[in-house]
Amino acid sequence: MRPPTAANTAVASAGGTAILWLGPDEWLVIGQEVAPLRAALAGIHSAVVDVTSSRKALVVSGERAEEILSKAATLDFSVGAFPGRQLRAEDQRRAHAGDHLWRRAAQEFVIYVRSSFAPYLRAWLDDAAQG
Repeated sequence: MRPPTAANTAVASAGGTAILWLGPDEWLVIGQEVAPLRAALAGIHSAVVDVTSSRKALVVSGERAEEILSKAATLDFSVGAFPGRQLRAEDQRRAHAGDHLWRRAAQEFVIYVRSSFAPYLRAWLDDAAQG
């Protein structure tokens, strides 16, 4: 699987691996062991860093997912903002917590946030879901 080269996009395989574009030369790889990735990049000027313990994945899904997330950020979360089945990744600050958002399916978003912010963001999302 080749990494995306367009801003704020992602690619995913049926096997569960996903690659989110973070910048012109930076990606977040989800669901792949580090060793095979390092082997694939052998001889190429690159760095593979395992950040597993630094991030938590929070999933927001269901009929109200877009509504809940729109309370925390200024992005357009409608399906129209993600044409077809295009996967998108956004670097955003939701409720003052820097994170990466991936629209994994029509009504399913995954937020990758620093571990220390996860409890706060989870509480914030719970509160947004109530009102």
